[in-house]
Amino acid sequence: MSLTASLDATSVTAAPGEVTALPLQILNSGRTVEEYHFEVVGACAAWSAVEPAVLSLYPGDSGTVSLMLRPPRDATVPAGETTFGIRVMPRGEAADTVVPEGRVTVLPFTETTAELVPRSSNGSRSGRHQLAVDNRGNVPVTVRLGARPGTEQARVDFDVPELRIEPGEARFGKLRVRPARRMWRGTPVTHPFQVSAAPQAAEGEEAPPPVLADGSYQQDPILPRWLPRALITAAVLVLALVGLWYALLRPAVTSAAREAVTPEAVRSAAAADRSRAPDGTGPDGSGPDGTGPGGS
Repeated sequence: MSLTASLDATSVTAAPGEVTALPLQILNSGRTVEEYHFEVVGACAAWSAVEPAVLSLYPGDSGTVSLMLRPPRDATVPAGETTFGIRVMPRGEAADTVVPEGRVTVLPFTETTAELVPRSSNGSRSGRHQLAVDNRGNVPVTVRLGARPGTEQARVDFDVPELRIEPGEARFGKLRVRPARRMWRGTPVTHPFQVSAAPQAAEGEEAPPPVLADGSYQQDPILPRWLPRALITAAVLVLALVGLWYALLRPAVTSAAREAVTPEAVRSAAAADRSRAPDGTGPDGSGPDGTGPGGS
């Protein structure tokens, strides 16, 4: 074996969003000049690199390269420990490749955002909203939900007191805004309010400040503003129809009834009466020959 490679430390911590350097010592124990190439293996390979990428050493010389750890400050790299290896590959002696190994612990961090959807609502009895809370940190977080009305004329309530959110995920807290008193009619009233999402601190961190979001609820009257006008319009229409009946339709109906009483109608009624009278008796009570009872 013409190559020796060793890490200055086999365990290191790395903070998200920062750069951590871990030295690697290389010794060329061979008899020829050698050029070494490096490759990071393991879960941290996507955010790590060896600098310089190539190292040339004379026989018996040693040199140093550094493993540069750059974990991103987002939810893609979870907090915790992971193992890695650095493949050291001599260009002329591939069989002498070595892979020193180590462990890196990514430190936790908390980052939470919140958005009120929608920011404003309206209704006669209540308004409905949702607070969308995103966990952009690298550890699960528990978020405490709270609300504070801008006035004493409204009450804000969440359906749950807290949310448990995994890294890179979002959850919604539903809330309702209710007015203190019902308003039957009048001008709509706006009730401002503020909601908060307070994440618990990750281990070793101070508690971050709560995330605040402002909103408003417009309380509408229970009786719509157009209802009085609609009732007045309906009353006027009814009165107009009644007037039209008395002015035009009723005289026409009366005249038609009078015209229906004609001489033909009178004679028809008399004939009907005679047909209903008993045999041998006229309509005036006389016999068939025109004489009354006992006539000669």
